[in-house]
Amino acid sequence: MNLDAVPKHPRTTTAAPARWTWLLDGRTHGQPATLHAEGCPSATDRAHPRGTVQALEALARPGTTACTMCDAAEALLPILAHGQDDMPAPSD
Repeated sequence: MNLDAVPKHPRTTTAAPARWTWLLDGRTHGQPATLHAEGCPSATDRAHPRGTVQALEALARPGTTACTMCDAAEALLPILAHGQDDMPAPSD
C-alpha cells in the first residue's frame, strides 16, 4: 500500500470537558437519589451539580444510584468499583 496518497493533516484533538459535571437528584417520593451526567433528559430541574469526586462520594452512599440512560453509570461505577477486590475483608 502506498501511503503517499493519504492526505497529511495534523491530528485533530477532541475537546474533552475541562471538568465533568454530574447532577445529583435527591430522594423524592420514595425514589433513591440518582446521579446523572450533565444534560441527561432524565434529570429533574431539582438536580444539583457535582464534580466527579463529589459524585463518587454520593454514589458510595447507600441508596444512591447512577443513571443508566446517560453516561453516569458507565463512567462512574467502574471508578467506584476499582480496587474493591483488593480491599481486605472487614474484621468483626
